Formats: sequence, C-alpha cells, structure tokens
Amino acid sequence: MKRHVLVLGSLVATLAGHGQLLTPDVPWIFKGGYTLGVTAAQVRGDGIEGFNKLGFHGGVTLEIRQFQNVGFQLGLTYNQKGSRKVPNPKVDDYSNWGYKFTYVDIPITAVIDLKEGYTFGTGLQPGVLIGAWEDGLTSGVSDGVWEPTTLPIRPFELSWVVWVGMRAGETGEWFLRHTQSLPGIVPKPANPGPNARWDDRMQNLTMQLGYVKMFSP
Repeated sequence: MKRHVLVLGSLVATLAGHGQLLTPDVPWIFKGGYTLGVTAAQVRGDGIEGFNKLGFHGGVTLEIRQFQNVGFQLGLTYNQKGSRKVPNPKVDDYSNWGYKFTYVDIPITAVIDLKEGYTFGTGLQPGVLIGAWEDGLTSGVSDGVWEPTTLPIRPFELSWVVWVGMRAGETGEWFLRHTQSLPGIVPKPANPGPNARWDDRMQNLTMQLGYVKMFSP
C-alpha cells in the first residue's frame, strides 16, 4: 500500500514541480459526465484464478483541469465485483460456485493526456460495501440463489486503480481499467488456524472496460 501511495505522490509532486498544477493566471475548468461499462472480477486468495465473475459498473465523474494535458477526476461508481468458480472437466472437477460483492467506489485519480488521443491515469479508490453474497459454496453447485456470505467482509475497501484510455471525439473516451484491493477485504482472524492465511490476504481484483462521456462546461 505504501508503495502505491508513494508512486501517486511522486507523480503529483513532479507535475507541481514543473509548474503545471497551480498557476493563478490559468482558470480551472470543471466538467461532469457519466461512465458505463462491464467488470470482469476475481478474488485473490479464494483459491480460484481467472476473471470469471462478470458484472457491470456505472456512475458519475467530475473532472477538474487547469491545463489541457493534466487533470484530476473524482467519481462515484456502482461496481459489481466477486469471484466465480467454473467447472474443469479435464480433471473431473464439475463444481461451480461464486461470490458477489457490490460496492460504491469513489475513485480519486490523476489523468495525463498523451499524444494521439490516449490517456493514462492512476490513483486511489475508496469503496463502501453495499452487498456480499455467495452461491453454491457449500454444495459446490451454483443454482442462482444468492445468500448472504459467511465471510466477514470489511464494510470499506481501499484499492489502487490504473487505466489507459482512448479518446472518442471531444467529450468521449473508451478505457481499460485495473483495480486491486490494498488491504485484505476480510480482517485477520483473531485465532489463526491452518486456513487463516488465504482469508487474511483476500483481495478484489477487477478489469473494467467502459466508456466515459463528459459534458462541456
């Protein structure tokens, strides 16, 4: 976690050192918009690899700029995360189950416009858990009936976020975004046992493909 915070801090300090952030003679520009897209997710530490849990995300975005090629974004996003175990007939494994964790994320990011209409961004993303369910975990067979999970999921999450984007006209942008929990999403067990290690390091990972539409100020 400290490493990601230091990287973000270094980026902001570098831009400020070049006089690109706080110039009294240049007005600030505020633009609002919305974002929509699909989320492919997994949970690191549940023993299952692969972005097999599909969902969607959507929300609103506020962009703040003082210069054309540097800005900051603040968002409020509904995001479906979790994990899905798929069958593997090659090893006679026909079980399937899933976790579904729903968050309201608040990405706080710096964005840099690269040449030829491409962007790069990174930052931190606090999130508030609004639902945590599981399906078929006990029986090994997913039947579409979601029940509250037995995992002690933390009510809050802090993630690192990074993305690349491609401009679509003057106000639109397609993006590919990656997020990863920094602390674990479950607390460290009070009495660690043989299965405590994977619980302690469970983290949400997502790959998000989406579109942002900004409105002119």
